[in-house]
This record gives sequence, structure tokens and C-alpha cells, in this order.
Amino acid sequence: MILTMEESVLSKQEELRLFLEAGEDLINGKYILADIKIVSLLKTIAQSEALLALFKNSLVDFDYEEAKKKYLVKNKFFSGDKGEFVLPESSREILAFVFNVLMDIDGKRIELGEFLNKYFYEDGSFSSGFATFSSSMIRPFCNTVKALMTSVIEGKLQDPIEALAEEEERQRQQKIQEEAQQKLDKELSEKAYGESLKKIKEILLNNKLKIKNAKISVGEKEQMILVVDMFANALDSQDKDSVIYAFVAYRYMAKAHPFALFRASTKVSKLLQDVINGL
Repeated sequence: MILTMEESVLSKQEELRLFLEAGEDLINGKYILADIKIVSLLKTIAQSEALLALFKNSLVDFDYEEAKKKYLVKNKFFSGDKGEFVLPESSREILAFVFNVLMDIDGKRIELGEFLNKYFYEDGSFSSGFATFSSSMIRPFCNTVKALMTSVIEGKLQDPIEALAEEEERQRQQKIQEEAQQKLDKELSEKAYGESLKKIKEILLNNKLKIKNAKISVGEKEQMILVVDMFANALDSQDKDSVIYAFVAYRYMAKAHPFALFRASTKVSKLLQDVINGL
């Protein structure tokens, strides 16, 4: 069934009314019934397509762990571990942060009594702490939802459902672009890796010929060829640490015998970066 514009607006108004009633019920209720009231408030969000979209929009790129460090801080006027709640300045942060707190309370990840005693401490009673919690956290939260949804209903703000659909499409397109870029980077990396690896092996083969023809002792030739072979084997193993270790040995050998290997070592060093990136 397709809703008319008027029916759609009325539906949002009704959803907002139910949310605000549940909010007032929580704010004006008693601490002992808080858990039940929080569940009721969250249920009005879950049952409203517009409210659910509004909160999903607010949660995009929201870092809850970082937000807790900003909005749940140490109280300057109390000793020990007492803290205080700092109300976020932006509407988006208020929605996202308080919603996460309510979800944590509902999911028992936050024990309400301990939370009140730490961040909303008044005279040590849960009732006083809950009253402060309601006035300083829940009231601004409900008022922010009311202001935003009223603006949506009046056409002053974009419908949160449309905004969410646009954001999901943006993320989908971004993911497609990122995956395409990753595929391209991998192909380029593999191409550079293969070409550079081939050139390095050609250089190492030429090194061995030069070493065999060099005017040095048989023992030195065997040791140098061993280092070159070790480097070649490391390249075949595709173990990054082994490659780096073998190259260090190869480079020091080249410094010790610049007549045969200095230029080769410089070329290998430049080519090796492609190989390392490809491993």
C-alpha cells in the first residue's frame, strides 16, 4: 500500500508522539522501574522506520569508545573515581552517544546503579542519581529527537529514511571504488613484482659468472657464490624477512668486492623494493 503525503506525515507524528511519551515515562518514573522504561523507549525507536533511520544516520562513522572519553569524564569536585557526564554539543553526537548508552544498559553491559553512582552522583541515593541522569542526559536526548523529527515532518530537514538510503548508496559506491582500486594495485604490484624478480635473478646469475672468472681464491669464490645462492633461494621462498636478511648479506659482500658486484648491488636494491611490496 502506498501512503499519501498526509498519511506519511501523520505516521511520523504518531511515531514521534509514542517516543516522547515513552521518554517522559522514563524521565518521570522511578529508579526501580528504569530498566523497563528504557526497554519501552528503545522499542518505540525499533518500531518506527523514521526514528530508526534517524539513529542509523547519527551512528555513521560514530566512535563510541572515543566518545566515552569525551563525555564521561572525571569529576573535578569529587575525589576518587567519581565522574560526570558532559552533554555533547552537536545533535548527532547527542543521539548517537545516548542511544549507545541506553543500548548498553538494556544489554547489561552497563549496570545502571553503578553508572548512576559514578557519573550522576548526588547524595548517594539511586533516586537522586536517577533524577540527575534523567534531567541531564535523557531530557536533552528526547528534546533533540523532537526537534529533528519536527523539522523532518515540516519539511525543513531531509527525511532520515531518504538520507539513510543515500548514505548506504554512497558507502556501496565507495566500497566498489575501493575494491576496484585494490584490484588494480594488486595487479600492478604483481606485475612489478614479477618483472623485478626476473631482473634480479638475471643479475644474480651474471654475478655468479663474474665471481667464477674473478681473480680471487677458490675459497672466496665459494663463499660469495653461497651468499648469492642464499639470496636467490630466499627470493624463491617469498618470505619477506628471509629476503631482507639475505639481501643485507649480499649487499655487504658487494661492498667488500666492489670490482665485481657494486653496480649490481645498486640495481638489485632498487628492484628489490617492488619485490618486498609484492610479498
